[in-house]
Amino acid sequence: MEIVRFEKAMAAGVARCYNEVVAPAPYCTPVGGEWFADLKRLARQPLAEEEILVAREGGEGVAGFAHVGVAGPAAAEWHVKGEPGVIRFLAYRPGQRPIGKALLERSEEWLRERDRAEAMAGHCNFMYPFYHLPFGHVSELMGHVPPLFGMAGYSVEESELFFAWEDFEAPVVPKPDVDVEIVTEWREQVESFGEGMVVLPKRGGKDVGECKIVRLGSDEWRPALRDWCFCTSLDVEESLQGRGLGKHLLALGLREARDRGLRHAMISTDWNNHRAYLFYTNFGYRFLDRTFSFRKELSGARGGAGQTTID
Repeated sequence: MEIVRFEKAMAAGVARCYNEVVAPAPYCTPVGGEWFADLKRLARQPLAEEEILVAREGGEGVAGFAHVGVAGPAAAEWHVKGEPGVIRFLAYRPGQRPIGKALLERSEEWLRERDRAEAMAGHCNFMYPFYHLPFGHVSELMGHVPPLFGMAGYSVEESELFFAWEDFEAPVVPKPDVDVEIVTEWREQVESFGEGMVVLPKRGGKDVGECKIVRLGSDEWRPALRDWCFCTSLDVEESLQGRGLGKHLLALGLREARDRGLRHAMISTDWNNHRAYLFYTNFGYRFLDRTFSFRKELSGARGGAGQTTID
């Protein structure tokens, strides 16, 4: 087995390897080699430098690959700051742990050569545009990949739980006895996601919470999600929590989404937000997936990036 630098002739093999690894994860559209032949087409967050490292057996065939890079300066508030080393993607076949281990070690060596003092792996901001959901990290359904990072000394930086509700029927939740005005708006642009519904509880002209539900499947990568919506934000001011206002906002938003032809719904939360987990599953959602991003300090780098922060 050897690890070599990517060449365009390997693009089809890299695509096959990618498709095999992500097949168990939800909503990962299979892609062709043309997308790996031009790394600019895979751009998400700015990178100062990037490269694909390919593992080959017997001098031919792609047995796995690692896509590495150096994060560029954050160009937007939600970008990763600190310009860390990045492992955008790691792929190898189940049962081929030595290949995955060798790819990971070579990736870290590549980052040290560029004076990166830490590696961030599998973060959604650097994942491919056709992978999972736009905010999905490494899926636990790619069963052999997440534990390899753990065995290599990586710690979990973020973990997100996803829930889905097919053919949902939003319940009618009466407005609780709370002194707020509810304003609903369908907007062409909700943050960076595209069109969606915004439900705002107001008191004295001030927002005291929000529910934002956006349309998914609006791009070519996720045609299967064309009838899906995603709640990107559900929040109520602390003084109003525990009184049923959040449930009312979510029900209103989902009913508006249903009226606009969206038949299925998703939502997510941090892995340790047990209150939200219970609320969503009681409301009607069902667990879909858990995703992880990882972080590791790299010894032996000559210089090093600053401290990484994620907004």
